[in-house]
Amino acid sequence: MGVERLELRDRLEDMLAFSAVARALSFADAARELRVSASTLSRRVARLEAALGAALLRRTTRRVSLTEAGTLYLERCTDVLQRLEEADALVSGFGGAPRGRLRVAVPNLFGQRHIAPLVPDFMRRYPRITLELSFQDRYVNLVEEKFDVAIRIGALPDSSLVARRLATIRRFLVAAPRYPRGREALAQPGDLAAHPCLQFSHFQDGETWTLVRGVERTTVRIHPVLRTDNAEALRLAALGGCGVSALATFLVDDDLRTGRLIRILEDWALPEVGLFAVHPPSRLVSPKARVFVDFLAERLAGEPWERSGAVRPRRARKQGVAGGVSLRQRGAQ
Repeated sequence: MGVERLELRDRLEDMLAFSAVARALSFADAARELRVSASTLSRRVARLEAALGAALLRRTTRRVSLTEAGTLYLERCTDVLQRLEEADALVSGFGGAPRGRLRVAVPNLFGQRHIAPLVPDFMRRYPRITLELSFQDRYVNLVEEKFDVAIRIGALPDSSLVARRLATIRRFLVAAPRYPRGREALAQPGDLAAHPCLQFSHFQDGETWTLVRGVERTTVRIHPVLRTDNAEALRLAALGGCGVSALATFLVDDDLRTGRLIRILEDWALPEVGLFAVHPPSRLVSPKARVFVDFLAERLAGEPWERSGAVRPRRARKQGVAGGVSLRQRGAQ
């Protein structure tokens, strides 16, 4: 046959070396990731290219790039290595408690307020899992960045990711108690056009808000005096009397309960959005990822941050512990 046969162990080492270099586009960075020397990686990639009879990488003194053959081979390598990792993780679950490193991406503010406080209980329950939490608001690429699970808020784009809804996020119009003084009363949604508004750019686009009341739905034009993707900045601006903001109950529940903020147009709210746990598609979900998602579903059931009578919490919904469904199967929710 045209392809030289290598020992399976050598082939897997070479594929891992090539995959690391191809993702980093740097021998030095890949060497740090794998904790080997750059010269070792270079030898392994060269051995793989010799066995395949094709150049996988273009090397210059300044940069590394993929050849056409390398791009195709990387896709297959990633699939093989991922399935091997999944198989190891699945079988390891039969040897006792789930174990291993678990990488989770969580929204920055929600993660700090409502996931970080749960970590000690999770670690006590699963002491053999090493938890690595990344707090950031951008949508990470789970496969390329090697995250096991991501927690996301809002509508999910249609994709092959598997998602599980953990809770509902509700958002209300709020302002400081002193804010409305000296201004025309807000009696109906259209009145917002005459008031300064504080806009959360992650959920809301342009200069409009969509509001709902029962089955009614209306879109109103607003005048944003502050637009940011940081919800805490909006909360502080609202507390400072700068205007009306649409904020999630997980952020302002305590403020509403203590009276630091009040609801504006109490019969109206922004459309609800979901809190989801998502993970890459796989027939073999690792035990460590499964128990983490089950743990969050258990602890976040019924929107526990809605303690205040001011937010009128609904009766807690029962949450199952079954696996998620593909977004392609059900669409974004």
